[in-house]
Amino acid sequence: MTLWFKRLRYHQRMRHVHASRIVAVGIAGALCLAFACQSGGPPEVRAERVVMVSYDSLGADLAWQWISDPTVSSPDGLAGMAQEGFSAERLRMVDPTLTAVNHISLAAGRNAAGTGVVSNSFHRQDTPITEWVSGFNASSDAETLWTAARRNGLRVGTLAWPGADAGALDRVGDFGVVWPGPPLARSELVEFDPEVAETTGEVPSNDGLAPLLWRLRFDLSSATPSNQELLIALVDADPNGRPRYDAVAVRLADEDDWGYVGEMEWVPVEFEARAEGDLRSHLYGAWCKVLHIDRFTGALRFYRGEINRLHAYPDAFEDRLTEAIGPWPGEPDRAVADWWLDLAQGIDLDTFIEQGERLDRYFDRMTEWVLAEEDADLLLAYHSSLDVYQHASLITEDLQWAYSPGRALAASEGLKRMGRSIDRSVASLWRALEPERDALVVVSDHGQIPIFEVVRPNRALADAGLVRVVEEDGRARVAPDTPMVAVTGGAFLHLYLNLAGREPGGVVTMAEAPELLRRAARVLADLEAEGRPAVEKIYTRGEAASVGLDHPSSGDLVVFLTPGFAADGGLDGPVLEPSRYYGQHGFLASHDEVCGVLFARGAGIKKKRFGEAEATSVAPMIARWLGFEFGDVPESKKGR
Repeated sequence: MTLWFKRLRYHQRMRHVHASRIVAVGIAGALCLAFACQSGGPPEVRAERVVMVSYDSLGADLAWQWISDPTVSSPDGLAGMAQEGFSAERLRMVDPTLTAVNHISLAAGRNAAGTGVVSNSFHRQDTPITEWVSGFNASSDAETLWTAARRNGLRVGTLAWPGADAGALDRVGDFGVVWPGPPLARSELVEFDPEVAETTGEVPSNDGLAPLLWRLRFDLSSATPSNQELLIALVDADPNGRPRYDAVAVRLADEDDWGYVGEMEWVPVEFEARAEGDLRSHLYGAWCKVLHIDRFTGALRFYRGEINRLHAYPDAFEDRLTEAIGPWPGEPDRAVADWWLDLAQGIDLDTFIEQGERLDRYFDRMTEWVLAEEDADLLLAYHSSLDVYQHASLITEDLQWAYSPGRALAASEGLKRMGRSIDRSVASLWRALEPERDALVVVSDHGQIPIFEVVRPNRALADAGLVRVVEEDGRARVAPDTPMVAVTGGAFLHLYLNLAGREPGGVVTMAEAPELLRRAARVLADLEAEGRPAVEKIYTRGEAASVGLDHPSSGDLVVFLTPGFAADGGLDGPVLEPSRYYGQHGFLASHDEVCGVLFARGAGIKKKRFGEAEATSVAPMIARWLGFEFGDVPESKKGR
């Protein structure tokens, strides 16, 4: 047996090897657990470090299509993972195929019944019927990789991994990045009128055109400072004898230096602020873009992005990481992403994609910096940009509200561009690792399916007299004494009865429950659009064991929608209407389109392509590579 201790190159500090890990774990042994046992292969090795990165909504069919196109072709990217490591044609996810559910399952090796995270949002017994829990901020009933690894003496970092939100002791690593909450200020699109512009002598302008100056003040709510002012000057930067506005100079009012950009170029803005709830000041930032310059009139269309900061722990780690990579750039901006509707109201497709690419590069720099600067044995990293893109832009079918051949082609080309961004990300991570001793694992939580119709189950149930509604602040809301409520997520919903003796203030007796559930099931089963039923499957809680959802937090009815439909838990609007977004997940995991990916490379991993693997096999496999067994629930976790 050979232990691979030769160090060719590594990050600066010599790393302590824990005694519990001086165990060589054969790759064949690991694969026995997840797939099928094989003989032969390289010497038994251990992985000194494992990086598992999840690309949200990277469906298996989409990934393999990109590899075969080849949309992606880097020998260090997805194609290299497939050619030089092992891979599964499909990673079969757990039900429902939602982000919070499957990221916990990937990290805990259990289905939703085993983790208790039964949806992105769900209701818990013994709480009022209108109180719901976020699956992203819920502790797992089963131990996760990050807690098990730490219990075995390993050092773990979680980099925005869903479910590792640092909200409880079992949801933290030794260090980590936490998904940020709402931005300090929302984005805005501003049309600057030359008729109301000032001028300034601070910036030069050529060919007889005086600079046009505007002041963009944005409110920071209860933060300190409570607002910021951005100075925006339009100039003629090219002394070619033709007076044309062609460049924009930008600076904060309390700074001296101007930054110059042209049309369709980005400029970052950064400043210190202390938001409400912050214990100290942090570096906040926004990415801004010049969307259009009218070169003759001086009219200017300007996008000011969301204002965000990096959230990480402990404080010293956050400070060092922020200094290295800057503040959080934000996701692609769904609020103004209506590029297929009216460019006067939203941003264009290129701008939307550039935001996704920027976020991918930000996550790449984050992971590379951590690998170089932190002593970590296990890193769990996450990318969301592909998920955001597909929700907004999976335009493929003529039933979709925004469909046209041209829009479908533009959306398809944009999707390929997102694929190249992911490929670049995989390649950058691979190059940051030591192949002889490290392992890179690429996974995802689900794929997406095109949708054309939105269903509002609570509206349908309210119209049938099964959900009680009250008006609050001019909006319809579910009443505390409602007989039932549907809690939705993607193409999925839990329907909960407000059961007396189970929910505080419950109004439904055990004798009434069966008939109410039958009535609710009939209302939902009768929903249809374009000749298609909206609901694919309805399970009682007892029947839900067949899809891994037999948990006390599951609904009294568990409902999966038919591909093409998505659920909206709100009450405002009709029961059914054309969807204004175009991709969704949450469908039954038996649909191949929502299967995820599994690729692994490094640390002696053999070349092998498997037909299908289960999402619950990933965590035990990684644990074995790191030198410990995984899957037994500690006594402290039992009975939760």
